[in-house]
Amino acid sequence: MKNKELYENICFQIISAAGTAKSCYLEAIEYAKQKEPYEEALKEGRTAFRQASSAHQDALSMDAEGNLDVGLLLVHAETILSNAELTGDLADTIIALLNQS
Repeated sequence: MKNKELYENICFQIISAAGTAKSCYLEAIEYAKQKEPYEEALKEGRTAFRQASSAHQDALSMDAEGNLDVGLLLVHAETILSNAELTGDLADTIIALLNQS
């Protein structure tokens, strides 16, 4: 591992922000189910997702430069990021369907 501290830092940035995004998206769905305002939760989720994506872009750049090794922690971070992205996409659809009824 070339720079373990940097590697762990970037992975945990992705994990933390993506986890927050996913939680906000799920919270927005729950608000919509209860016919309560959900927009702020969606907004917070999108902001957190952008932070996670930015950290992921940094990791990709570092990897391309040969400055970041890929390990299980980064794979885990990318899994959480992917789940957050899917949850956000589904949240938009679910909320739209809930608002039709």
